[in-house]
Amino acid sequence: MIPVVDIEIDPTFPANVTLGLPPEDEIDEEGYGFFRGVWDIGDVSHEEAVTMIKEERRLASLVDLAASTHADFEAIAGALEANDPDCLPAGFAAERPESEIVELVGGGYDAELLLGSLELGVAGLSYALTSVGCFTAASCRSHLSHHSWSERPIVYFAAERPTAHWLTPLVRDTGCGFGDGSGHGRLLFVEAPSIANFMDLADRIVGQVERQSPRR
Repeated sequence: MIPVVDIEIDPTFPANVTLGLPPEDEIDEEGYGFFRGVWDIGDVSHEEAVTMIKEERRLASLVDLAASTHADFEAIAGALEANDPDCLPAGFAAERPESEIVELVGGGYDAELLLGSLELGVAGLSYALTSVGCFTAASCRSHLSHHSWSERPIVYFAAERPTAHWLTPLVRDTGCGFGDGSGHGRLLFVEAPSIANFMDLADRIVGQVERQSPRR
C-alpha cells in the first residue's frame, strides 16, 4: 500500500535551469536553500549509498505489507523514522507483537534512528545522488497531513551539468521528472508520483555507476 499521488510528471529537462554546486561558504549546519529542518549529509561513498538503498527497500517492503491504507502506511513509516511506537496505528503492536516493525520501532527514542534520520522513500535517492557528486538540499516523501510541505515525493539537489545530463535518462525511465528549483538557490529537483519511483531511480543510479562513472 505504497501511496501514489495523481500528478502529471514532465520528463523533459527544465530549460534555463541554473546548474552547478552551491558555493561552500553558503552551506552551513542547516544546509542550503532556505529550507527548515535540513542539514548537509556530507560525503557519501558508493558503498554507503548501496547499503542505504537496500535498507530502505527492505523497510518499505515491510511497511507496504503491513499497511492496508495510505493512512496506515504514513503512520507505520513515521513510527520507524522516529522510533516512536505511539505513531503506530491503534492496536498494531498488540495485534502483531512478533512483527519486525514493532521490534525495529522498539520502546521509543532511545534506539538509533533508521535511514540516517531521513524519510522512507527519499533516503536512498538522497544518498544515491550525493554519491555521484550532487548536493542534496531537501527532501520530502509527501505526507497525509497539513504539515507536509510537498504534495508529491520530491528531492531538491544541485548538480554539475555533466552529472545532470547523465541522470536525465535514468530519471525519465523510472517515471520521475525534473523541475526548476532555483527559487531556493542553485537547485533543481526531481519529483515522482510515488516513492516506488524514487527507489527505482536510486537503484538505477548506483547500478549505472557500477558500469560507467558519471564524472568521466
